[in-house]
Amino acid sequence: MTIKQFLQSKIFRCIIVLLCIALVSGGLLAILNDVLAVDDAELLQRGLKSVGIQESNPQELEIQKADYDNGTIIQVIFLPSTGDYLIKALGKGGFQQGTVTVYALAHIEESNVSIKKVAIAEYASSQTLMSKITDAGLQKVADDPSIAPNQIATGATYSSTAIKNAVNTAISYINDYLA
Repeated sequence: MTIKQFLQSKIFRCIIVLLCIALVSGGLLAILNDVLAVDDAELLQRGLKSVGIQESNPQELEIQKADYDNGTIIQVIFLPSTGDYLIKALGKGGFQQGTVTVYALAHIEESNVSIKKVAIAEYASSQTLMSKITDAGLQKVADDPSIAPNQIATGATYSSTAIKNAVNTAISYINDYLA
């Protein structure tokens, strides 16, 4: 086959069409990524809203140690209006070694740590039973971080374990560095 025959062939036309589709799609994805991007300030406001807090001046703290056995601290925010801390923690031990990231609203009073509220920030796609986790189940974890995972949500034991691990990671961090 000569070059002229190749350039006139259906194979060459298909290659050109696929190349055009890839270029247009890539360009659109790049534009949409910029338009729909969520900045850090918006993510923080969403986290505050998820635990029911309106804060005009949240202060992000520098994380001392991020990794624990069953989780990782992602972000620590001090809320001057209430004196509470919003801790974004990732919990390990979910289904198929998946993770769940939660916001834990913590209050410290005379070295006593209490979790006021827990909200789910995000989770790995392998956590297929997250729909079984309710606000009541999350409040059970906030009230008693040593609760058995099957008491958080029936049928979602691994996801509940990851949530519990995230909350306990937040408590460990508070006891180590904030209390």
